Amino acid sequence: MRALALLVSFALASFTDAIAQEQPLQPGQRVRVTAPGLDVNKLQTTFHEVRSDTLVLESMVVPLSYLARLEVSRGRKSNALKGLLIGSVVGVGVGAALGIWGASRPTSTSEAVWCYEGTAACAAVGGLVVGAAGGLVGLGIGALSKTERWEEVPLDRLRVSVVPQRGGFGIGARIVF
Repeated sequence: MRALALLVSFALASFTDAIAQEQPLQPGQRVRVTAPGLDVNKLQTTFHEVRSDTLVLESMVVPLSYLARLEVSRGRKSNALKGLLIGSVVGVGVGAALGIWGASRPTSTSEAVWCYEGTAACAAVGGLVVGAAGGLVGLGIGALSKTERWEEVPLDRLRVSVVPQRGGFGIGARIVF
């Protein structure tokens, strides 16, 4: 009998660990809520708990029936690659335009000529040089600019959670039909 009780307690412990890992929301996480019935559109706040029929947030309590969309923050990401791409494209365009302008300018003997090969070659050299510089500038700006990543929490599936209660923990379930 004692062995059976020990086996059941190990099974329940692993079950509650698995449930806790599947739980998409943890208290203290940043969430973004859309509830048209309450005139709430993409409100960013902190999640506290899910009760039987309400979502408890830092700034308000939302009835689950009013909830149209719920997203959880998965951290911030860098925009370095996007900045590199945008900076390079802009730099190539500006450099090519400068190359074409430089090749088409009439030069006097007293002016230094920076491109000797003709319009196409000047555009290519200008695009390459200014494009590389623009890419580096864009990379730096993008690395400093971070955006939040949001993941939608499905509202239509079974929700089982381990919730702290006075004197221990409880297991709650919610099924939406």
